[in-house]
Amino acid sequence: MQKTAHEGLWSRRIALFFVQLLIITVLLHRFGLMATPAALNLFGVSLAGLALAILVAVIGLVRIWFGGQAGGKEAFAGIGIALVGLAVPLYFLSNYFLLPNLNDIETTPRDPMKFNALAAQRPADANPIVEPDLEAAAAQEKAYPDLRSMELERSATEVFDMVHEAVKRLGWTIVSSDPPGENGVGRIEANDKTLIMGFTDDVLVRVRGDDSQAFIDVRSASRYGMHDLGANANRIRAFFTEIKATLEKGEKTGLEQAEPKPKPTVERKLKKKSTTTRRARRHRRSTAPQQRQRQRPGFPFFFRQ
Repeated sequence: MQKTAHEGLWSRRIALFFVQLLIITVLLHRFGLMATPAALNLFGVSLAGLALAILVAVIGLVRIWFGGQAGGKEAFAGIGIALVGLAVPLYFLSNYFLLPNLNDIETTPRDPMKFNALAAQRPADANPIVEPDLEAAAAQEKAYPDLRSMELERSATEVFDMVHEAVKRLGWTIVSSDPPGENGVGRIEANDKTLIMGFTDDVLVRVRGDDSQAFIDVRSASRYGMHDLGANANRIRAFFTEIKATLEKGEKTGLEQAEPKPKPTVERKLKKKSTTTRRARRHRRSTAPQQRQRQRPGFPFFFRQ
């Protein structure tokens, strides 16, 4: 009788258990039924369990190779289930080694912007909001050289209205909105959630300028985790992409749509009147021969023979 390596069976059981735990953790946190610290702990336990399932399966395959035992199908099944659960984490794990260890990104790291409303609403167990030092600013500029202030040749009021519409289209939850005042500075503070896990991050958008020129700056900070895996930089890029798409489409902002239409000037009225007069003259000339033919008197019937 051929013996069976039980490592393969246990590998499949362990992989199934921790894949289910991973899915439940993601769903509970995504719908707000689990706190973020607890979700992070269970997420780490799930990844460790899936790695353990792969290790047990490899041990079973080694025993099967040298001892000629059965159970290879269960071992490969355990490895396959574990890799399915680790697929998305492994995809983001590459960013952990390729990107700097930052969880707060902004377009002006050497002149940081400050949160006002969100600073008071941030949970007590969340990451503290600290101003980036020169080392962190240099690391951000090296990793994300494309993240810088956006300059537009429009008034600060129009740009702020455009920014407000872009924030709503992206689905961010606006916490406070202060349009530009006498100092020409407007601010929008909002929350955004990541796509898969639903982690809540804080975003600050600032518009500063005058009647002819405006600058847009963005700051995105993660509430939890020491490494954002590039999520904050991608959020800022998505926001600027939305602004560029609005400019390319030529869509009018709410302020531009509310502006009254300009009244026609005297020259436009005269030009329109002269155009109408010329069209009426051409119409009369084209219809005059037909009218004369219809108005010509008819002859008696005996002259027509």
